[in-house]
Amino acid sequence: MGKAMRMVRLAVALSGALLGVAATEARQSPTAVPAWRQATRIAVIPVSGEIDGVTRASAERRIAQAAAAGCGVAVLELDTPGGDLNATLELCLWIKDRAPVPVWAWVRPKAYSAGAIIALACRGILVSPGSAFGDAAPIMAIPGLGLQPLPPAERAKIEAPVLSEVVDSARRNGYDETLVRAFVSAPDEVWMLERDDGSARAFVGRQEYAEAFGAEPPTSRAGAAPRTAIAPGAPAIPFVDLSMRRPGDDGPTNEAERDRMVEDQQVRPPVRQRIRAEDAGSWRLVTQVDGADELLVTYAPEAIAAGLAQSTVADERELMAWFGATTVSRVDEHWGDALVRFLTSWPVRLALVAVLVCGFVVELAVPGVGWFGAAATAALVLLLGGPAMGGVTAWWPLLLVVLGAALVVVEVFVIPGFGLIGIVGIGCALVGLVGGFVDAPLNTPGGRSDLAAAIGVVSGGAILAAGGAWLATRLLPRTAAARAVVLEATVGGTAPPARDRLRPVAVGEVGIAVTPLRPVGKAEFGGVIREVNAVGAMVESGARVVVVRASDYAVEVEACPPCN
Repeated sequence: MGKAMRMVRLAVALSGALLGVAATEARQSPTAVPAWRQATRIAVIPVSGEIDGVTRASAERRIAQAAAAGCGVAVLELDTPGGDLNATLELCLWIKDRAPVPVWAWVRPKAYSAGAIIALACRGILVSPGSAFGDAAPIMAIPGLGLQPLPPAERAKIEAPVLSEVVDSARRNGYDETLVRAFVSAPDEVWMLERDDGSARAFVGRQEYAEAFGAEPPTSRAGAAPRTAIAPGAPAIPFVDLSMRRPGDDGPTNEAERDRMVEDQQVRPPVRQRIRAEDAGSWRLVTQVDGADELLVTYAPEAIAAGLAQSTVADERELMAWFGATTVSRVDEHWGDALVRFLTSWPVRLALVAVLVCGFVVELAVPGVGWFGAAATAALVLLLGGPAMGGVTAWWPLLLVVLGAALVVVEVFVIPGFGLIGIVGIGCALVGLVGGFVDAPLNTPGGRSDLAAAIGVVSGGAILAAGGAWLATRLLPRTAAARAVVLEATVGGTAPPARDRLRPVAVGEVGIAVTPLRPVGKAEFGGVIREVNAVGAMVESGARVVVVRASDYAVEVEACPPCN
């Protein structure tokens, strides 16, 4: 009994100790940090994989969700090889001008291409040990064909908005413009200089170096030569205005001061004086950072040494310490984002276009089955409705396809023949299908790439649909299931026996239209009701018709005056 009591007392003591530790941790004061980056609650927003329209919409939604939950800072945890240019630029604009809370980037472990552009657009960049970011030159990828080479003129057109974006980010956040340009433009070369007294560093291009030293800079980045790492040391003098930052200060003391600094930077030109010949004697060359025909990639220590990143942060505990936060939460993508990303992949879109077109054509050719119409409707909703609900595309492509389909149905079943309304309907449907694939403006290289991919997918789906419709219209009438669901009727009374309903109709046989044929309808031949297609003009109900062509899957008739 005494031993049992001792065990109970020990358990109570341990529980009390554990509760005491937990309570102490909950009561711990946040780490003292500068006011401009301090936040009591922070949210980590993971962004992984290729950047696309789904990523953009998801990131914006999750940042807004974090702000609504009371978080003072949103941190994009970046692990991406790159992605879509238009989605990237839209997300950068949103982060800079419309985000409800400050957005920081946490490179963990890589942010290449689009990821680097997004990181530069954030309020600041944190890096994990061993991380890297950069290599942000735009490329063109076509579904099924992979990466495509870009002509020089086309590459220049694509690079222009990217260079404008990263330079704008540099001016907002105090990064060196020469460095960030080297992320995007392969011809740009960068050398790092340091004052003889070790008090400052500067990054210069070929022209500035030649003007200052009267000779071309030495090239050490030819071929695959390894680059000398940028070691920590003196602060870099960024090629932007930092007029409100005081020497030895960690930055503005509050958000208002920081916002004024950002506004001031955007209206002023770069203020670091170009190094002149009379100043060259006080500078020495350290290393070539980036060579011609390569794109700059910086690793964690180099990014900090070059002034591109603020600190190394290994885990969420260190992240909380950096912001002086007491709580951190993760806001992951939900299953809907994964579903929209799956539905917007080009193989799935190709299959959905094929099902949509095939189902619509077969439903018109073999009325009454219903399966194909239902499949076409479901494919349309998944093809355009899902991405629209996910914020990837607008709703107008879906509405335009529905309008086009309605016009075709009106042309087939209401108006005799096939004319202008049917052509307009097909045009609306095609424009809607293609428009659902195009995310970027058509006057941009990204928009033209989207358009080419859309035309390819829609054309491929139409070819697959043609083959599927051909098989369906030949095999469908022969299946027992189809015969069971196709609605057939007889005039005035009981339906004929199954063997009579399946009796073939011969060419030249005369019957009576029991419904209007516009051009599809029903006609009676010897007590048997058959689905028929009128050739030529519309046939009114009660008129005599004659069979001009007949097969297992279709019967074509024309008005009967020729048989009088």
